[in-house]
Amino acid sequence: MRQELILEGVARVAERHLDWEGELRPEMHLVEDLELDSLKLLTLAVEVENHFQICLDEEDEAAIETVADLVHTIERKVAG
Repeated sequence: MRQELILEGVARVAERHLDWEGELRPEMHLVEDLELDSLKLLTLAVEVENHFQICLDEEDEAAIETVADLVHTIERKVAG
């Protein structure tokens, strides 16, 4: 799956489940730029898993700081 399509999917999840408005860019940090607290991070993880039909483990989640990190993790999980 192409990174652009994954980014679009993540943006849809953020809009639908986190009430995110605006552009979602790869360099954005989930906590600092998107202002996601622990509950919103959990919501994002669960809804990304549902949307892309993948399973994120604790190591995956710990390594994700930016939107680009999330996109790359999803890309790897979808391909694997």
